[in-house]
Amino acid sequence: MKAEQYQDELKEVNGFLVHITTYKIGDDYYCHIANADPGATIVRASGTTTEEARQKAMQKVFDRLKVC
Repeated sequence: MKAEQYQDELKEVNGFLVHITTYKIGDDYYCHIANADPGATIVRASGTTTEEARQKAMQKVFDRLKVC
Protein backbone atom coordinates (compact mmCIF):
# COMPACT_ATOMS: atom_id res chain seq x y z
CA MET A 1 0.00 0.00 0.00
CA LYS A 2 1.10 3.54 -0.59
CA ALA A 3 0.08 6.87 0.88
CA GLU A 4 -2.64 8.81 -0.94
CA GLN A 5 -4.19 12.27 -0.50
CA TYR A 6 -0.91 13.55 1.00
CA GLN A 7 -1.09 17.07 2.48
CA ASP A 8 1.71 19.02 4.11
CA GLU A 9 1.74 22.39 5.90
CA LEU A 10 3.56 24.51 8.46
CA LYS A 11 1.56 26.13 11.24
CA GLU A 12 2.28 27.95 14.50
CA VAL A 13 0.77 26.32 17.61
CA ASN A 14 1.25 27.99 21.01
CA GLY A 15 4.38 29.75 19.76
CA PHE A 16 5.93 26.62 18.20
CA LEU A 17 6.29 26.12 14.46
CA VAL A 18 5.00 22.63 13.62
CA HIS A 19 4.95 20.53 10.49
CA ILE A 20 1.53 18.89 9.90
CA THR A 21 1.28 15.95 7.51
CA THR A 22 -1.96 14.13 6.68
CA TYR A 23 -2.39 11.14 4.37
CA LYS A 24 -4.50 8.06 3.66
CA ILE A 25 -3.34 4.45 3.63
CA GLY A 26 -6.00 1.90 2.76
CA ASP A 27 -9.24 2.95 4.46
CA ASP A 28 -7.57 4.89 7.30
CA TYR A 29 -6.41 8.51 7.49
CA TYR A 30 -3.38 9.62 9.49
CA CYS A 31 -2.05 12.90 10.86
CA HIS A 32 1.54 13.35 12.00
CA ILE A 33 2.62 16.56 13.73
CA ALA A 34 6.32 17.27 14.29
CA ASN A 35 8.34 20.20 15.55
CA ALA A 36 9.55 22.06 12.45
CA ASP A 37 13.06 22.32 13.90
CA PRO A 38 14.58 19.79 14.71
CA GLY A 39 11.76 17.63 13.32
CA ALA A 40 10.87 15.59 16.40
CA THR A 41 7.46 13.91 16.40
CA ILE A 42 5.00 15.50 18.83
CA VAL A 43 1.84 13.48 18.07
CA ARG A 44 0.32 10.98 15.68
CA ALA A 45 -3.36 10.21 15.26
CA SER A 46 -5.64 8.28 12.94
CA GLY A 47 -9.29 8.43 11.99
CA THR A 48 -11.91 7.49 9.43
CA THR A 49 -11.58 10.89 7.67
CA THR A 50 -8.80 13.42 7.20
CA GLU A 51 -10.68 15.88 9.38
CA GLU A 52 -11.10 13.36 12.22
CA ALA A 53 -7.41 12.39 12.21
CA ARG A 54 -6.33 16.04 12.10
CA GLN A 55 -8.75 17.05 14.88
CA LYS A 56 -7.50 14.27 17.17
CA ALA A 57 -3.87 15.23 16.52
CA MET A 58 -4.52 18.94 17.06
CA GLN A 59 -6.23 18.26 20.42
CA LYS A 60 -3.18 16.29 21.54
CA VAL A 61 -0.67 18.85 20.27
CA PHE A 62 -2.40 21.74 22.09
CA ASP A 63 -2.19 19.71 25.33
CA ARG A 64 1.49 18.88 24.84
CA LEU A 65 2.60 22.35 23.76
CA LYS A 66 1.02 24.35 26.57
CA VAL A 67 2.97 27.47 27.37
CA CYS A 68 3.41 27.87 31.12
